[in-house]
Amino acid sequence: MSSKVQRRAASESLFFLLIVGGILILLNVLAAYFPSPRIDLTGNRLFSLAEGSKRLASSLDDRLEITAYFTENLPPPFNATERRVRDLLAEYVAASNGDIVVSFVNPDNADKQQAARADGVQPVAHQKIEEDQVAVVEGYRGIVLTYLDGKKTIPIVQDTTGLEYILTSAIKELVGDRKPIGIVSGHGSPTLEQGLTSLSSALRLYDLRAVDASQEIDPGLAALLIIGPKEPFTTDELQYIDQYVMRGGSLGIFGGSLNVNIAGSAPTAQPVSSELGRLISVWGVELQSEIVLDAQCSRAPMRGPLGLQVLVPYPPIPILQLTEEQREHPVMFRLASPMLPFVAPLKVGEAPEGATLTTLANSSDDSWAMDGPSIGLEPRDPRDWRMTTNLGPFALMAAIEGKLPSAYTAAASEEAETQIQAPPVSEVDVRVLVTGTSTFLEDSFMPPSRGGEVQMNAALALALNAIDWLAADSDLIAIRAKTVEEPALDIPSSVLAAEGTVLAAAEEGDKAGVKEALEERKAAIESWEAKKLGYRWLNTLGIPFLVVLFGLFRWRQRTNKKRTLKL
Repeated sequence: MSSKVQRRAASESLFFLLIVGGILILLNVLAAYFPSPRIDLTGNRLFSLAEGSKRLASSLDDRLEITAYFTENLPPPFNATERRVRDLLAEYVAASNGDIVVSFVNPDNADKQQAARADGVQPVAHQKIEEDQVAVVEGYRGIVLTYLDGKKTIPIVQDTTGLEYILTSAIKELVGDRKPIGIVSGHGSPTLEQGLTSLSSALRLYDLRAVDASQEIDPGLAALLIIGPKEPFTTDELQYIDQYVMRGGSLGIFGGSLNVNIAGSAPTAQPVSSELGRLISVWGVELQSEIVLDAQCSRAPMRGPLGLQVLVPYPPIPILQLTEEQREHPVMFRLASPMLPFVAPLKVGEAPEGATLTTLANSSDDSWAMDGPSIGLEPRDPRDWRMTTNLGPFALMAAIEGKLPSAYTAAASEEAETQIQAPPVSEVDVRVLVTGTSTFLEDSFMPPSRGGEVQMNAALALALNAIDWLAADSDLIAIRAKTVEEPALDIPSSVLAAEGTVLAAAEEGDKAGVKEALEERKAAIESWEAKKLGYRWLNTLGIPFLVVLFGLFRWRQRTNKKRTLKL
């Protein structure tokens, strides 16, 4: 009786395995002929297209050809790049309804290599280690997009981080729908030729134009930017800007109350009067002629008495404190740790009737404001920064949306009847963005460009988000959120304390103390690295170990059950 039961159980198990195997084979066959659903559980949806990319791909009026030149068998880590590029381009193809055609070319002969070079894709040298020898392998990894009579080339795909942003930007540029953006000239502001060259490179999707505010401003501009003015605006200029906004234009004001000079070893800030307060105070925001310093800040290099260079906290570059609600606003969308260098605080009041006024960023509770005819901003020992009685938190960026009243109606100004005329209230809902600094838009704080492309980081993402929001072109914001680096790990207090000891010993000229403090710092960093390594191995092996442990537990349960089973 027992042997019959065993044979029957074995037959049922074999039949069950055959059914499961057949189902798996059928699913694989179906997956080969039909697009399979994908689930992206990453925080920023790194492995699926953003809605803006899908919308752009599906709206093409003609065929877009994408040619990817990738040499096979490149050394690590570039051997995995082609697979990731294939997956990403397959997403574009699926979203395009057949309007995007992708072909991969392995330039393994002279004709294909010549075609790659003609398309602007140049060979790159790669180091390859084989049998304890280092060899140099030349290979191609570039992408060419062709649409109608236009062509865009990505000469080198360094990695796939941010590739969707680059591809979608290239497609938008090929489609040719470039919105005009005006940048107010004069007033000591940086220009597109000097001071804003990196921003200009990063904003190729817009038609950037210098605008003279002393005459009527083109209402067709998608947005008007005032960046770092150091000289006052005249009443006529302010009225023309007001007229532009009342006709439905978007306005971005970056700085206007401080002149920050970071040239040389001792940066300083001096208050200036741009007179922009006469315009924006009517809308509930005022620029203050102070500078915000914050204990929650970036770090800057400082050279000590013995020539040692140590990174020290640098309060003039505060790390923005964002609430979850602020992070969901398009300007701050999913930014990890954005910073606003050398920023003046805002005085935020009540929004005009029919409009909303939103504070987008604040300093921390450990911030303070400094004022004076000249404020010294050189990096120094953290103990040398002196807090004032003007304590934070402070509002650092604000957005105004809705129908705004004119700052120069007959009720507000007796001169309005005889000078530039504007509707008393904006004809449509408008957008105004105000922040107390322009430095994050300027070349001195922009990331360096590589091969004509500006490397994305949180500062650049914040600048581009702000301009996209003003221009009502928010598709790229969600894509850009995938590109921004993850938040930096907090430096342990033991490392910071050791660095403080180094500085103190260096100031006293105690070489032995400096040496001992450096050893403490080294030990603290090694301990930190060991802890990070431990977490890495825990993440790598912890889950498989738990699965194995659960399997052993279930196996023991079934074994014990079989022993007690009586037929």
